[in-house]
Amino acid sequence: MEFQARIEVFLELLSCAKPLFYWRYDGQGALLHSTCSSEKMLDAVLRHTGGLEYAYTAPKQAPLILNGDARLMWIAAREMSGNSVVEIHVLGPFFGNEPHPDCLDELLSAEEAQASPQWKHALEETLHTLPFLSMPFFTQYAVMLHYLVTGEKIDVSAVQYQLGELTPDSAFPRISTRKPPKDRIQIYRAERALLNAVRDGDLDGAAAMANAADVARVRQYTDNPLRNAQIACTTFAAVCTRAAIEGGLSTTMSYCLGDAYIKSFFAAKSLSEVADIKNQMYMDFIRHVRACRSNPKYSKMVQGSCDYIELHLREPLSIDILATRLGYSKYYLSACFKRETGCSVNDYIKFARIEHAKTLLSTSDTPIAEIAERLGFNSRNFFANTFKQCVGKTPAEYRRETLNT
Repeated sequence: MEFQARIEVFLELLSCAKPLFYWRYDGQGALLHSTCSSEKMLDAVLRHTGGLEYAYTAPKQAPLILNGDARLMWIAAREMSGNSVVEIHVLGPFFGNEPHPDCLDELLSAEEAQASPQWKHALEETLHTLPFLSMPFFTQYAVMLHYLVTGEKIDVSAVQYQLGELTPDSAFPRISTRKPPKDRIQIYRAERALLNAVRDGDLDGAAAMANAADVARVRQYTDNPLRNAQIACTTFAAVCTRAAIEGGLSTTMSYCLGDAYIKSFFAAKSLSEVADIKNQMYMDFIRHVRACRSNPKYSKMVQGSCDYIELHLREPLSIDILATRLGYSKYYLSACFKRETGCSVNDYIKFARIEHAKTLLSTSDTPIAEIAERLGFNSRNFFANTFKQCVGKTPAEYRRETLNT
C-alpha cells in the first residue's frame, strides 16, 4: 500500500476516536497539503508559535509534540534523507486539556497586532471547534504517526516536546514568534529544592516554599479555579509522599499522611483554605522525616508507637490506647518506650502535639483556640501554658515571630 493510502486509512481510524487535521510540509517549510478547511489561519498560528521551525530543527529523529505548553498543540513526524528533512507530517491542532477561556484569550492576543478583528473572530470560532486530547491519546498518536512515516517502532517515552518558542531564521522569514513562556528550568529547580527539603527533613530549607510560589503555576485543568488548585495540590502531595519515603519515612506513614491531606484538599471550600492546607502538609512531611532520620535506632514497636501518635494527634491518646492498638502489654511498651526515647509516652504525645501546633501557627491563620481544640487540649489557657513550657514563648508570640522572620 502506497504511503498516501496508508495515511488515509490512519486518519479514518483516528476519526473513530479523536479526529485531527493532517498537514504535510516540504523540506523548506511550504505547505503541500492539508485536510483542514481553515488551513491558512491555523498554518499561520503554527508558524507563529515557533512550532513549525522546531519540527525542522529538533535534535533527534523522534515524534514531536509542537508548542508543548499543554494548550494548543500539534503532533509531527519527520521524513528524513540523511541529515536533511524531506517532509514534515503534522496532526492537529488540539488542546492538551479542555480549553479554558483564559487560554483562548491568550492565544488570540498573541497573534499579530495587524490582524483584523474579523480574522481574530474567525480564529476564535475555529479554536472552539478543536478537540482536546489527554496525554495517553496524543503520545500514542505521535508514535503511530512516526511509525507510519519512518517504519520505526518506538516507545512513548521517546516523544520530544517543544519546550519554548524559537527565534526565526532566514530559512523561515515569515515565522513570527511570541514571548517565551516561564523558564521551566527555573520551575524545576525550585521544585527540586522543595522536595530536597522534604527528603532531608530540612526545616531551614522549607524557606524554599516562598521562592517556589514565584515560579510555580496552577494549570487550567478545568473552568473551576478551586478544583484546579485541588488537583495541583494533590500532585504536590504525591511527590512529597515519595520524597518522604526516600528520606526514610515508612511507606505506611508516608502514604497515610499524603492520603489524609489529599482528602483535606478536596474538602476545602476556598483557595485560601487549600493554600493553608498545602503549607501545613509541606511542613508536616518535613517534620516527620526529620524525626525519623534523627531516631534511626528505634525498635519496630517504638517506631510504630511514634507513628501512631503522629497520625492521631487530634484523637484521644494514652499508653492504654497504644498498647491495645499495637498489641503489646502497656507495662512492657511503656518501659521500652522510655528506654529508647528518653521520655514517657505521655510526654512524647505532649511534645508531638506542640510540634504540630508550631506547624499550624507558622503556616496558617487558624485561630489559636481552634488549634488547641484540634489537638486535644482542654482549654486555650492550658494549651498556652503547655506551649510556653515547651517552647519558651506563648502561641501568639511564636506566631508573630515566625511571621516576621
